[in-house]
Amino acid sequence: MQSYQNELITESDVTLSECDIVLSGQVEPHLKLNFINYPKFPLEEKILKIEIENLTKSLMQKFEQNRVVIEYLNETVMLENSDLIDPRIKRNN
Repeated sequence: MQSYQNELITESDVTLSECDIVLSGQVEPHLKLNFINYPKFPLEEKILKIEIENLTKSLMQKFEQNRVVIEYLNETVMLENSDLIDPRIKRNN
């Protein structure tokens, strides 16, 4: 992850932090990425979103993730490889 982040730092402002996601009986380690559209050299919003989603898809593949959520200021996007839900997650019916 560090080498990937080093490559990104030369192209855009990205911060990385570790956190735990607590969801319905699970507590799992996660990584949270934050992107800043650098004011001196801003990208069009559409281009920035495409780049964020391309990076996210690449990380999903590398780390074998089934599902990732991207939270933009005006929308939330879920990328998933399968609609299967981890059986450890308790769901309200």
